[in-house]
Amino acid sequence: MLYLHETHEIVGGRMGEFEAALRDLWKPAVERSGFGRLLWCWHHTHGTGPSYQAITLTAISDWKAWGELVDARAKSDAFAQWNRETWHFRRELTSKLLQPASWSPPLSDAAAVSDAAPTLYLHDTGWPYSGKLDDYVNALGTIYYPQTRRSQMISVDACWVTCWGTGRYHEVVLLQKILNWEAFSRLLTQGEHQSRPGDWMEEGLKHRDRWESKLLRTAAWSPLK
Repeated sequence: MLYLHETHEIVGGRMGEFEAALRDLWKPAVERSGFGRLLWCWHHTHGTGPSYQAITLTAISDWKAWGELVDARAKSDAFAQWNRETWHFRRELTSKLLQPASWSPPLSDAAAVSDAAPTLYLHDTGWPYSGKLDDYVNALGTIYYPQTRRSQMISVDACWVTCWGTGRYHEVVLLQKILNWEAFSRLLTQGEHQSRPGDWMEEGLKHRDRWESKLLRTAAWSPLK
């Protein structure tokens, strides 16, 4: 499975129109094509990131489906309508294809409940040292993932690497659902506790020292919550 990760820069005050077009034009077009399925639409939680920016994730079954989707997007009237409409209220688009790490948990459709409340996610992008991509991914699976399962503050829902030829090579994306907001809020206000040997905050530095965290909220209509 491949995942199309898109960051949308929206014209100020026009997020509602973009969401409506995404829901009513992009989602039906990509799903009718049979090559993909929109999973998530997120916003930056207010005060935690750039203004008027949305992130979407679309599942693509395989590389053949991706090629056929690209071809359909160039020829289909439904995609042409989406293209005409969306640039009235979107300034720019940055896209990359992601593939799951070998240890990544499988995405579950259990969250696809239409009336579920919007959910908060921690979206982390990490950039390992040159030549350390595989070591970093392995450490995330053998050290970080087990530690998050024990703490139960967040759950790692997915770990992805950028597909070759579609973006930065040394890059990993982690999607983590916040399970315990009270504990997470203490992390925000008090910072990390003093780390000990074996803790991820020390082990992670063996493989990278740069990462970016975004606090995202699912759109009310997002297929997955």
